[in-house]
Amino acid sequence: MKRMLAIAGVVTVAGAGAAFAMHVTQVDPATVPTGFLAAHNKVEGIRIASLARAVDDGKADVFVQHVSFTANQDTGWHSHPGPVFVQVVKGSLIYEDALHGKCRRITYTAGEGFFDRGFGHVHHAVAGPEGAEFYPVYVLPPGSTTHLIPGATPPAECTSPPRGDDDDDEGEEHADDEGDEDDDE
Repeated sequence: MKRMLAIAGVVTVAGAGAAFAMHVTQVDPATVPTGFLAAHNKVEGIRIASLARAVDDGKADVFVQHVSFTANQDTGWHSHPGPVFVQVVKGSLIYEDALHGKCRRITYTAGEGFFDRGFGHVHHAVAGPEGAEFYPVYVLPPGSTTHLIPGATPPAECTSPPRGDDDDDEGEEHADDEGDEDDDE
């Protein structure tokens, strides 16, 4: 129920947030076909604490972006100033970050997605061999100057080669390994 309310909140805030996001180029709505851009995607790991941290007095800056990557294109290591819902709609996207002392790599395919908690959480994503189309929805604290903080240093766990299959979660179920921790750092 909490997840449904959080998602409903994001959708409600999206219209108001677009008006505040004047520091990036916005696509002319007349050029975008009507209809759902993504529907029934299974998004995992939603952290209510991250959403609550991004909202100030009931307000947040919301960005909705369409990203199209060619085969094996990499985002580079980065973070965000707030949480991000990512919905993969075509191809696949490999998400990599560190968790519990291990580097994890999880592949998301069309119809799946993930939640990045933001606020300094360093990660990157790489498109699969067929490329990737995805929609990130950024929920940022009011007045955020950007949606992306590039050039982050990769976590130490992700800088050395994997030591075996147990260090690579690619292809496994997409369980929320982050638990109910309130620490978003």
